[in-house]
Amino acid sequence: MNDEKRQAPRASYPCEVACDMFTGGGSQMMRLSDLSTGGAFIDAMVELKPGARLGLRFSTGPREIQVNAEVVHSMQHFGMGVRFIDLSEENRAEIERLVKELGG
Repeated sequence: MNDEKRQAPRASYPCEVACDMFTGGGSQMMRLSDLSTGGAFIDAMVELKPGARLGLRFSTGPREIQVNAEVVHSMQHFGMGVRFIDLSEENRAEIERLVKELGG
């Protein structure tokens, strides 16, 4: 996604993320590569179509973030960009703090 479409600062944040597939795919461990309050990019070999929904769980260090997300774009054998759907104010503040700390 090009920078003009992004509405929030983004930072590189490689970490494990548990992805619960709502479309019958079960749960899989994947890897975040970058993060913002609006969404994230997930490195993944599986391809989910835009519009697919997932539940995500990942750690920022002091806090575990749980949020539902929607795939907005997908690149086969590379990964997918997701938009957070129901990020709580507490989790938004934690991600914002982390992104600032990381220089985003």
